[in-house]
Amino acid sequence: MKESKNIITRLIQKICKKFLSNSFYGFFLFLRFRNKFSRSINRIKSSNFYSKNLNEINNYEFKITSQNNEDGIIDYIFKRIPTSNFFVEIGFGYYEFNSLNLIKNNWSGLLIDQNLEECILLRKLLDFYYPKSNIKIVNNSINKENINKLISNQINKNNIDFFSIDVDGNDYWILKNLDLTNTSCVCLEYNHWLGPNDKKAIPYNINHRFEDNGYFGASLLAFNELMNEKKFKLISVDSSGTNAFFINEKFSDLFEILDPIKSFKSVGRLYSEEQKKKIFKGIKTFNFIDV
Repeated sequence: MKESKNIITRLIQKICKKFLSNSFYGFFLFLRFRNKFSRSINRIKSSNFYSKNLNEINNYEFKITSQNNEDGIIDYIFKRIPTSNFFVEIGFGYYEFNSLNLIKNNWSGLLIDQNLEECILLRKLLDFYYPKSNIKIVNNSINKENINKLISNQINKNNIDFFSIDVDGNDYWILKNLDLTNTSCVCLEYNHWLGPNDKKAIPYNINHRFEDNGYFGASLLAFNELMNEKKFKLISVDSSGTNAFFINEKFSDLFEILDPIKSFKSVGRLYSEEQKKKIFKGIKTFNFIDV
């Protein structure tokens, strides 16, 4: 949740956060942000392709409530495989996240984020706009030690249809420890700044804090090898160069399996050429490790 540029608004929010209970503070946040959420869930479907290096599955991309075009890829996948309409998503923004369009389409699921305000706000929004939805929202920091227990303690299902993770840091190490035995599809954010040819990740650091400088996560090639070990196959790299989708190998005959090097896509739409040069230069100074 971005902080307001208006000094008075920021001051009022800080006072409300300090002196109001979570319930009343949530109502304040709801009044402040409901219009933005409403615009998102009522947005007309759109498609903007950000790469020329497209695979067949990229033709199905569209955006409604996802950050990029993930909505279309998710829709395409679950029209081809059986589903019980249940998701788990770790790391979200209150008005744009991969599972929001699934919630609109009556999926149930579990949302986890370390930002308390995001959790309080989204709870209020979902209760208002989708009062019949069955969504658990948990405020917690995820690490490789607690991931499996935290999820198992919150759900009473044996299978997860869609699993999305974006924690802007230790994603590789969390995924490495994550039990995906009964999961059908996984969406993860890879580090596009590392390019297509290296298998690298940041060292595990439970205190890692994200900065938009290229130091986070792991390369697509590193994730691909890890997911192959877990019996998942790469079927999509979204055209924005942000997310990769992996399918459980029991469904792999229903999709084109992609080569992570040939299908690699680099981000471009959110950065100027000057910003890109700065980040690529900085990447060389960071402590990434081979995995």
